[in-house]
Amino acid sequence: MAEWFASARQNVEFANPEYLVFVLLAAAFFLFGMVIWVIKLSMRPIRTHGSSYPLIGHVKFWFLTVFVLATASLAAARPFFVYGGSSFKRGDVDVIAAVDGSSSMWVKDLGPSRLDVVVREILNLQGQDILRVGDRSGLYVFGGTTIRKVHLSTNAERLMDVAGKLKPPETLTGDAFPWDSDVASAFENIYQSVDNQDRFQAGEDEDDWKPVRRSDRLVLLFTDGDYYLADAEQAKRLDVALAEFQRRGLAVYPIGIGTRTGMPLTEVLRDYDPGRDYDASLAEELEGQHTRLNMDSLSYIAQRTGGKVFTIDSIGLSASTFIHDIVDSHRNISFQLIPSDDKQEVWQYVVMAGIFLFLIGVLFY
Repeated sequence: MAEWFASARQNVEFANPEYLVFVLLAAAFFLFGMVIWVIKLSMRPIRTHGSSYPLIGHVKFWFLTVFVLATASLAAARPFFVYGGSSFKRGDVDVIAAVDGSSSMWVKDLGPSRLDVVVREILNLQGQDILRVGDRSGLYVFGGTTIRKVHLSTNAERLMDVAGKLKPPETLTGDAFPWDSDVASAFENIYQSVDNQDRFQAGEDEDDWKPVRRSDRLVLLFTDGDYYLADAEQAKRLDVALAEFQRRGLAVYPIGIGTRTGMPLTEVLRDYDPGRDYDASLAEELEGQHTRLNMDSLSYIAQRTGGKVFTIDSIGLSASTFIHDIVDSHRNISFQLIPSDDKQEVWQYVVMAGIFLFLIGVLFY
């Protein structure tokens, strides 16, 4: 019965709902009549031989009049049935893009630079309709440190604008950011920053708030995986950060970009003028260093957090289909009824019911 009423609430609409206020008035009149009937019932004399005390009496016409008022009000509200079909609705997701902005991402072993490929893939989040209305997205760029470029927001246009401007610096003088890939710092910064945003939106104090495990949030890690852990302390930090990701249900999906053969790192200097944009000591430091796609490090991160790896090792490949599938897999699914344009008015049946009740009242008054 409860399911029937729930279905009726979803399928019945009113063209003039303002008239339903008279249904409430009829309900008040009905309660008033019930009070009078109970009082009369309690005050009637004791039954004697030959006496006749009807259970309801003349008050029955009052009740029938109230029912007629209720049905007339319902008819004036013009109820109608809406035909619809059942459907499954996918919920919103949070998509966090973590971009390796170190110097190895400037290498052009795929034709365009690896960073250019990253920009293309992020722009496809909107161009391929991967992000939908209601989804939130954010952007972090890491090298020697980590910078939050875009906090989690439903404003996908801001993500597209900021991601479209990602490029190597104009000069290489006095900037230590691109010469390291501190992935441990990146993961620490991401989960701590997201925690701060969640706590702020929950309106709770730091001592009272605790992170919860969620399935509607994921991280897309765009990198060549060409980094190493400098010492045991950095390795420990990475291990702790990945454990925090597991605790929150935050899966990381690495998108590996680059070729397995790679290129000398000195290739990044081709777009700069020696002496003006960099000094000779930098060229000497990069001499002999080689950068290539490192799948081992990416597989480790994916395995620890429950994600999957995708590789872009040629310019003809794109991760759009892969990203579309994993983003949809993180959407919570709910059941809903989708109304159609087919409607059937039923007010005339309500009027007929009211007339029938009025005739019954006249006949038995």
